[in-house]
Amino acid sequence: MEKEIKKLKNELLDVSFMSMAYKVYDNPPFNTFLEALQGTPLMFGSSLTLINIDKYLVGNKLSMDDKQIENIDFALKSISDSVNIIFVCKIERDENKKPDSRKKLYKTLSKYSQIREFAQFRTYQKELNAQIAKMAKEKELTISSDGISLLIDQLGANLTLIDSELEKLKTAIHPNKNIDKSAIAKYCTSSEDVFILADLIIQGNKNEVLKQYNLLTEKRHPLEIFSVLQGNFQRFIFIKSNEKKMSAKDISLKLKLHEFIVMKTQEKLRKIPLDRLLAIRENLINAEFKIKTGRTLSSETALELALLS
Repeated sequence: MEKEIKKLKNELLDVSFMSMAYKVYDNPPFNTFLEALQGTPLMFGSSLTLINIDKYLVGNKLSMDDKQIENIDFALKSISDSVNIIFVCKIERDENKKPDSRKKLYKTLSKYSQIREFAQFRTYQKELNAQIAKMAKEKELTISSDGISLLIDQLGANLTLIDSELEKLKTAIHPNKNIDKSAIAKYCTSSEDVFILADLIIQGNKNEVLKQYNLLTEKRHPLEIFSVLQGNFQRFIFIKSNEKKMSAKDISLKLKLHEFIVMKTQEKLRKIPLDRLLAIRENLINAEFKIKTGRTLSSETALELALLS
């Protein structure tokens, strides 16, 4: 999804006016929502507005009445050709939810928009292997099948992280164009070091957290660290919230982890309340959102603040 948004920005906007022509709104209230749709064309070219609408389409956190929907409909119908809108309904990994197509806002947007779904890949899907090969090809690289398998073993099905590692490999193996298992083993860092960071966060040892984080940023981009931490805490939350309802074996089957790992994680989380895990993950999500929407000066600072809070 992020790659597609970046592609649209490059195609539609003049780089000289990017900061003025590109705006982001996060689940805005109705009046702000309407104003965003009624923006006037720019004298120097096209504009692009991204509106996150997950709170409108998933659950009932935000809603619009019939009159408001009518105003939205009219605004969409009247949009100038040089004004472009992207509506994003981003759902976190493994939540197994979809935008509610029964809602009037969804039906109204679908009349004027091209809807595209970016489905989550699973590590066991053959389509993931094909997607990784395609991503490598876009970078003018080829990757062996055992190389793809090793990348999935190390990074899971997170396309953002995989794309980052492919970019790193492209530089590391230049002028060679073929990625094999040995290159991945040599140049790609595994997720084990971030697992240590996750454990330190749970323990609440802020000094050790910052030491480990500083070591990680010497070889990994903050968004890579974010991505692995998000996966870790998502698993922690699932294990913690289901430990009384499901056996360790059932949890391991659901998460596709070894039962021993699930049992060790349960032991590690025994004295950690669920609301603390949820608060940590919320901090990470908020910091990641600020980075990806340009609302913070430094990705390193954003992650440091998230870890400290």
